[in-house]
Amino acid sequence: MARRPRLFAPALLYHVIVRGNQRQKTFLNDQDYQAYIERLAKYRRKYDYSVYAYCLMPNHVHLLLESSDQPLAKFMQGLQQSYSQYFNLRHHKVGHVFQGRYRAIICEKDEYLLELIRYIHLNPVRAGIVKRPERYGYGGHRVYLEGKPTEVLDTTKVLRLFGGKGAYRRFVLDGLGDGHKEEYYEVEDQRFLGAEGFGDKIQEKLGKGQKAANRKPVAAVLKELAQGLEIGVEALRSPDRSWSVSKARTMIAYVLVRRLGYGIGEVAVYLRRDMATVGTLVARLFERMQSDEQVARNVERLARIVES
Repeated sequence: MARRPRLFAPALLYHVIVRGNQRQKTFLNDQDYQAYIERLAKYRRKYDYSVYAYCLMPNHVHLLLESSDQPLAKFMQGLQQSYSQYFNLRHHKVGHVFQGRYRAIICEKDEYLLELIRYIHLNPVRAGIVKRPERYGYGGHRVYLEGKPTEVLDTTKVLRLFGGKGAYRRFVLDGLGDGHKEEYYEVEDQRFLGAEGFGDKIQEKLGKGQKAANRKPVAAVLKELAQGLEIGVEALRSPDRSWSVSKARTMIAYVLVRRLGYGIGEVAVYLRRDMATVGTLVARLFERMQSDEQVARNVERLARIVES
């Protein structure tokens, strides 16, 4: 089944699942886990997201997030890219640390918030790593038991819903016998977890918002990016394959597609390339950014021109 485009709006509840590339381990020791948690705190602050639950497993990550007015793609890209650079540098590796596409399921908050917090925090128990969730050190469960907000997770809102730490703890322990719940993954239209019609309501709401946003034409944004790199638009659209022009063309295509959400087809038409070429350029640059911090910084500086 074809992948659906990602949807975004402020104040949506997302269950994000990120898996290691080819199911390989993404955390090899305690320092790796702590490095990811530190970066989760950094980007939560930067983009003003709320984190309700998290659990770092040896080869995948679960996050339960509420979005701000900043796109989920920016939050996740910063988090994943930063950790990938750390991991490759520390362990002398190259290439992808995570699978190229994470899952982001939009969840009906009133119905599923508390259930998903429990489900995510019981992951290590279901996997047989520990017998009790409080014995696992790389998730948010202990934070709720302590009842004190951290840089990653503010427990106040959720504990208020429960009426205190004791009620939260009992609720989680009541789920100890539960197994894997496929219904949390095999969701409506691959994107929505909620009552019947929930997905239609979200799409209707987002469709109205997107029309109102009146996004800039790709030509206008490309012109701004070209000016930032001090290169002419016509050079980017020309057959010129010299190193300097190809480098600029690749960076601009990456920012348009990965950071701003323009379609590959739309970008390809304007750059006078075919879709396969643009898709390959974007994928190769992403891979290089995982191991080359300078390239990642250059792309970040370029993106700020149009994201500021």
